[in-house]
Amino acid sequence: MPNLRIETNVPKDKIDMKTCLTELSKALAATTGKPEQYMVVQVIPDVAMMFGGSDEPCANAFFMCIGKLGPEENKVHAANLFPVISKHLGVPQDRFYILFRDAPTHEVAWKSTTFKDILGK
Repeated sequence: MPNLRIETNVPKDKIDMKTCLTELSKALAATTGKPEQYMVVQVIPDVAMMFGGSDEPCANAFFMCIGKLGPEENKVHAANLFPVISKHLGVPQDRFYILFRDAPTHEVAWKSTTFKDILGK
């Protein structure tokens, strides 16, 4: 159920999308400790955006997960994900944010039901 969505102004032709998505999926699974079969990773290139008043390469990442997020865990996730994102998008680490959201089980659905029913929580 972890979902990492990255929007960037980097052009699609500057990103090796297959390698980028593969490495991000593996990094997301490793940092959350959840099976990779549940990872969703998206990279949306060519977004009109600015960061800090500049249109130099930048990005914005949204990381949603049920559990495995919190004040200390997010520091670990940031340390694990920032280098991978920066490497594949060519965006310096001071030109993007990762926004974390710990989703309640009743707000995420899969296979015609919610994780509240699936996990019994």
